[in-house]
Amino acid sequence: MFLDQPLPKKKRKSLKDYFDFRNNQTNQIGLIFFSAFVISTSLHFFFENRFTEEQWKTKPMTRSKIVDDLIESQILLYESKSNVIKRLGEPDRVLTTEKDIILYELGLAPQHYNNQAEHLYIEFINETVSKVSIAMYEYK
Repeated sequence: MFLDQPLPKKKRKSLKDYFDFRNNQTNQIGLIFFSAFVISTSLHFFFENRFTEEQWKTKPMTRSKIVDDLIESQILLYESKSNVIKRLGEPDRVLTTEKDIILYELGLAPQHYNNQAEHLYIEFINETVSKVSIAMYEYK
């Protein structure tokens, strides 16, 4: 008896009903989170300090602002020692132990202790960069 009758068609929602946020609290919250994400991502992109060789060489006191981009982009990884010195200039300290290590001072970084300063730490194995990080170096 019920199987012989066709099912009534559902009325399709119009396009404006999908964008009507007046009565749908879930959509309102989703829109707020999406807007916050877009705004925060845009602000981070515009105000992030990017690494440039010119700024590294000409403004050594601001290196602490761009060192994070230098490390995250990994542009120095697997470079030769001569290429690194060509890009960053002469290092402030050269340490030769079992490993070949060079250090570059990072300028006006927040210092935790009076006798320690932050440096860009570059470690070489067989004349190629194997590790790039930030290190605390103690002055004696």
